[in-house]
Amino acid sequence: MTSKVENSIEIERPVSEVFSFVDDYQNTTRYIVGMVQYRPTTAQTSGKGARFSMVKKTNGLPDIKSVVEIVDWEQNRTIGFRSISGFENSGSYKFTVSGDGTTVRLVNAFDITTLLGGGGGFLGGLKKAALGATASIAEGQARRDLTTSLDHLKRLVESTPRKTGKAPAERPAARVATAQSAKKSSANGRATPGEKPTKK
Repeated sequence: MTSKVENSIEIERPVSEVFSFVDDYQNTTRYIVGMVQYRPTTAQTSGKGARFSMVKKTNGLPDIKSVVEIVDWEQNRTIGFRSISGFENSGSYKFTVSGDGTTVRLVNAFDITTLLGGGGGFLGGLKKAALGATASIAEGQARRDLTTSLDHLKRLVESTPRKTGKAPAERPAARVATAQSAKKSSANGRATPGEKPTKK
């Protein structure tokens, strides 16, 4: 019983900055709703092959636990993941340049039966019948969580100071100290940088 939720958002930052933020696993618990653990289980923490143990809390459901692997990674374009154990889920982030900003599309597919279980016999049949209603509720909650997570991502990235690449401006105090040093050197008869020595 696979469900799929997706949404996108515009972030007013260059694609390189947005991708870098999402690609840093330490930021995952900062913007994904209910994510209380997302830690690497491999020495590799970025790119295809990196694996992470995750625990996510969702209203009305048991804790979601699984180990996910990055299965698709292209810098500034996409990050794809899928579970290799525990709760079955997969998804992807797609990054698209949009003017001076970036569009991020997040897709998540999951199988609610791997969280709630099934079972055989009469009781198993009743449980599976109930799963239909539960899956619908879970899908609605997952959609809300995904949308809120994207809102959190936008707020966090846009609140980060822009990377200008310019060297920091010289502080006024430093300029004053330099000027005073130049005057003192001149008074002592020593040449300041760029000045020819005075002959006596």
